[in-house]
Amino acid sequence: MIDIFGEGPYLVNVTELFAGSLAEFVVYFSRFFVFAAIVLFSRRYGKRRWELAAALLLPVLQLAWVWSSSIRSEFFLSFCLAALLAAQIYILDLMPYKALDYSFLFSVLLFPTRLFNNTSSVMGHLWIFWILFCALYTGAKLCLGALKGNHFICYFLFVFLSLMMYGYTLFMVFLAPVISLRLHSAVLGYTVSVGIFAAVFLFSSFLVRKRVGSQLKELNRSGAKYRQIERSFFFLSFLVLLVFTLLYIPATVMRMQNAFVSLLIPVSCLIFLWAQFPFLVLLFRFALYRDSATFHEWEREGVASYYRELNQSLSSMQEMRHDIKNIFFTMGNFVNRSEDQEMKEFFWQTIYPYSVKTIEKNELLSKLYGIPAEPLRAFFHLKLSQALQQNLVLSLEVKLHPELFQTGIDIIDLTRILGILLDNAMEESSKLPGGMVEIKIAGNEKGCSYIIRNTITKETRQKGIRPGRTDKGAGRGNGLKIVRELLERYPNAVLNSSMQADTYIQSLNIAFQK
Repeated sequence: MIDIFGEGPYLVNVTELFAGSLAEFVVYFSRFFVFAAIVLFSRRYGKRRWELAAALLLPVLQLAWVWSSSIRSEFFLSFCLAALLAAQIYILDLMPYKALDYSFLFSVLLFPTRLFNNTSSVMGHLWIFWILFCALYTGAKLCLGALKGNHFICYFLFVFLSLMMYGYTLFMVFLAPVISLRLHSAVLGYTVSVGIFAAVFLFSSFLVRKRVGSQLKELNRSGAKYRQIERSFFFLSFLVLLVFTLLYIPATVMRMQNAFVSLLIPVSCLIFLWAQFPFLVLLFRFALYRDSATFHEWEREGVASYYRELNQSLSSMQEMRHDIKNIFFTMGNFVNRSEDQEMKEFFWQTIYPYSVKTIEKNELLSKLYGIPAEPLRAFFHLKLSQALQQNLVLSLEVKLHPELFQTGIDIIDLTRILGILLDNAMEESSKLPGGMVEIKIAGNEKGCSYIIRNTITKETRQKGIRPGRTDKGAGRGNGLKIVRELLERYPNAVLNSSMQADTYIQSLNIAFQK
């Protein structure tokens, strides 16, 4: 830097530059911390009216200071920059800021450009990144009370607004004068330049909010869960700023600044800040995937443990049911010793058959808990209840691995198919005294089979069973045709049917798709 006010042109001493830069930061941050203290005090100890008063006071004080310290063109550009930054934060709507928070951010981002003359010589345009970094993190701290769970949003706002702030500076330095010459008016030129820049960047803010706003908030919520990753947002941003500042300072000390260095280092700093973004998002994604895999593993282990304990409980209940049967039978022996004939008949004809039937029903329905899918379990409960009402002889066997079970096909189509097969089996068995229906559900990691066996009449054995053939009358008997149509949708599902003596067997085999 050259001092043109001395006795002759001479280079300003580097020590003086650094001392002047330090003094500029002291002037700026003295106001910065006073404003922060006002916000903190009014929010913590004041009432609603105090917050509104502070929200009005801060920009008034800062506007008065900038107006008194700048010429009109500088004041206009500084005001527009602060207003645009605050407007973009409002449009992005990534933080729950209130009026006082926007007032604070606008005030601390409004400053006389000439305030940082020495600083611009020492560290180029990197100082605007430092100002924005401090303003955003302090504003978030004052608004939320803690940055935990919000580091990602602070980082994104810092990187996005740094690009805007640096772009605004370059636009006004290089393009605004050109536009002014074309329009033959400096006032009109700078006004049009600000308007063009504001339109582009405000539109970009609307676009970011619409396209990725919800994803950014979701990633931010992940930060509260992954504290180690979240902390890296602040420290990596701080480290990048510090490294590029330290790279620029030697050029100042050795008086090697030029337009190329002044442009290259801030642009490289922005590139590095943006380069962190996909890397840190990838860390979040990896952590979420790892936790999801761990959760599913715990879930599988929990389900397996649950069904192991359930099977043990069912085995214990089965033993208990046998004991209850024996108890009722033993009670019958005591009843037989009685001379009350009416009591004997009531016990053996009503109480004992009812108790045995209830125990067998509970034993049958308890096996349904071996089916992991709730909709499928409810379906079989309904069908078994219907069969019990028809006094059919029922048996159910479930051999499944809960952690490996899948329906394999759409659950609605599966219940429609099984419903038709079971209805046919129950209808046929109900024609015979002591008609029997057996159901077996078995599966492994490759697939699952639903096997239904039922007794059939002599007439059915002779006629055979064919889709569309029925003795039920017109408009009925289309069940097997519907089953065939449904199965045509699923190449991994096959229905095998066979007839053995007086028993008809239907086996629905479904292979699991990977």
